[in-house]
Parts: sequence; structure tokens; C-alpha cells
Amino acid sequence: MIHYPERGGYERSEELVRLLRAAGTAEVETRPVRYSVERQSVRYFHAADRDVSGIIGDMVGGGGRATVSDFTHFQPSPRNGTVEIWLP
Repeated sequence: MIHYPERGGYERSEELVRLLRAAGTAEVETRPVRYSVERQSVRYFHAADRDVSGIIGDMVGGGGRATVSDFTHFQPSPRNGTVEIWLP
């Protein structure tokens, strides 16, 4: 799931959709949000997704790795395999 700011983030989100699909990601969703985050980040919710989240962080970092955050404590937990990308 790629979260992007309503104002000005759509193009970058679509660029990442293409990148992730080319890398073999089966499902990529996008969602506009009304607020922006300070910096690009990747969140994972299950320990089994930690390694792939690091790979995604490297892929989408745009010259610098995106911050990868452990959200395994988050409840209710989304389905296994859910990784979120938040764009500034």
C-alpha cells in the first residue's frame, strides 16, 4: 500500500507502482492522504515481512534508503504481507 499526499504525490506513487510491479510484486494499492509525512518511510506489521521491507526501502529510497519501521505492535494487525510506503 502506497500512501501519498493528495496534493502533489500522485505521480511519485505511480512511479513506485511501476517499479514494484516490475520487481514482481503481486499486488500494489495506492491511497491518497490529506496530510504528508516528513520523510519517506516503509512500515511492516509482521516479523516475516522485515527482510522484504528492507529491500523495498532500498528500492524506493530515491538515492537514499527510506526509513523502515517495525509496526508489529500495531493492532489490529493488517493481513500478512502488508507493507506500507508513506511518501512525503
